[in-house]
Amino acid sequence: MKLHLSFSGEQDFLPIHEASLKILSETGCVFHSENALETLKKHGARVEGETVYFPEELVKKAMATVPRTFQWRARNADFSTIIGKGGFRLAPSAGNIYVQDLDKGRRFAKIDDVRRIQSIHQMSGVVDFVGNNPCDPSDIDPSQRHLYVTYETLKHTDKPLVSYFAPYKKQPEETLQMVSLAFGEDDVLKNHHVVGTSVATTSPLSYSAETVRVITAFAEHNQPVMITTAAMGGISGPLDLMGIALQQNAELLAGTVYVQLVNPGNPVVWSPSSTVAWMKTANYSTGTPEAMLPNILILQMAREFYKVPTRSMAGLTDSKAVDCQAGYETMQNLMLAMLGGAQIIYEALGVLDNILTTSYEKIIIDEELYARNARIHLGMDTSDLASPMKLIQEVGGGGEYLTHSHTLNNFRAMWHPEVSNWDSYSEWEKSGFEDSATAANKVWKERLLNAPETFLVSEVDKDLIAYIESHR
Repeated sequence: MKLHLSFSGEQDFLPIHEASLKILSETGCVFHSENALETLKKHGARVEGETVYFPEELVKKAMATVPRTFQWRARNADFSTIIGKGGFRLAPSAGNIYVQDLDKGRRFAKIDDVRRIQSIHQMSGVVDFVGNNPCDPSDIDPSQRHLYVTYETLKHTDKPLVSYFAPYKKQPEETLQMVSLAFGEDDVLKNHHVVGTSVATTSPLSYSAETVRVITAFAEHNQPVMITTAAMGGISGPLDLMGIALQQNAELLAGTVYVQLVNPGNPVVWSPSSTVAWMKTANYSTGTPEAMLPNILILQMAREFYKVPTRSMAGLTDSKAVDCQAGYETMQNLMLAMLGGAQIIYEALGVLDNILTTSYEKIIIDEELYARNARIHLGMDTSDLASPMKLIQEVGGGGEYLTHSHTLNNFRAMWHPEVSNWDSYSEWEKSGFEDSATAANKVWKERLLNAPETFLVSEVDKDLIAYIESHR
């Protein structure tokens, strides 16, 4: 028996789909890209200026080619995973410009922080993906960041990869070429899905030229495209939960159609990640319980109606510190995403201050929150009543289970925390009243001490360095 949360039934999906088709055919979606406009027009869409109007048949035909599942291959085959079935996976954060820890406080991120955070993710027993830009290094020229972030990721990890978002000129192709060099196989990009990209719509109903450039490059190379819709209700989306959901659905359909026209059968992952703006300051807010509600509806439609893999931002908080607010807002978002059907959880590791800051300690604490949710997601086995009934009858009234062989054989299988303290008060006092942040500080430092120096063989390392030098 597994737990799940549904906000609508099958009878609600078709009206939402039809309303989305009406928006796409009558209002259209803007694509700021001549190449995209030509491709869409060639396949039957009506184009006026930069606005594309999608006929229902084009949407239907394109959606039929989206794979329901696909293998995301890692350089270490033990970490390769099938997306679209099984439990949910944990993916890195992206775009944070600050880092902070208990030792040095809050500061601009640097390339050494990228290296350290990727190593922490690699050494984690619950983090499934690496890459992206868990912090944006301020000491590297923006035009070169994709090269250095990709290199540090490839050097210090061998789990499934998410690309650094690099939209300009030939940056997407350069990133893909570096990944290909690291795998060291002919036609690895053509034959396998090894590095996905995360792109975002420009709500409402628009795709920027930079986003389209990245989508096109990754789809042409047969790599997964994860489309994020992150509207702010009241600013870039309706201040209406159903309206946010409907706009997200239309935007995701439009982007998915384009991906399939570039490369039919290319993996697409839907990432509804909108929120309700905090209108007091007109700012993005991630702590509101209303944020996940329209996202869950679209996650459910993606999974049950369109048969498309899903992903959602979840480890988010408005808090500026690793405090009680950070804990309850993060747990709220993680649990709702898990129960709502997100198959990949991202922006889930160390996020503070509305995705502006990555906290080293919160990375470790968030892993525990994720592990708690993963255990909840497993549910419980309800298929066997005979065994527990026999045990209860054997112990009988007034008996005890503490010394029973069943307890001794099973207690290690019960979930236990890494940083939460379950000791008695007196034991906690003896340990120096250590809180979870202090415990997490010790964990990430220990991981760095034990992390391998590199996952690259010498020849590949030299090739990657030479590639970076030639593209500076």
